Amino acid sequence: MARVLVAEDEAFTAIALVDTLERQGHQVRDAADGAHAISMLDDFQPDVVVTDLMMPNVDGAELIRHVHAQSGPRPGVILITGVPEAKLPDDLAYDAYLGKPIDHAELGRMVEALARK
Repeated sequence: MARVLVAEDEAFTAIALVDTLERQGHQVRDAADGAHAISMLDDFQPDVVVTDLMMPNVDGAELIRHVHAQSGPRPGVILITGVPEAKLPDDLAYDAYLGKPIDHAELGRMVEALARK
């Protein structure tokens, strides 16, 4: 079981992600944007962060930069987005990419792999 923080602004997608991950046995918290996710990092201490790229207020790229700037153990980062991976900025340091529409079985495998690191 991993602690997973999901940052997704589309409510339907967020509910589906949380439901999928909880059914797989993970402890999940969700945030409607990157700013809310950043505020949850210290208290929740996730093993994995699953983030959308395009969100209001603070986007996924800024959330990822914040995760990398933290001291101590860094959670794995799964980027979920409709943006093709080839069009993402080269300096965006995520551990795994999952295009939309989301393959929930693949998401589960990615979370498991990153949580074991």
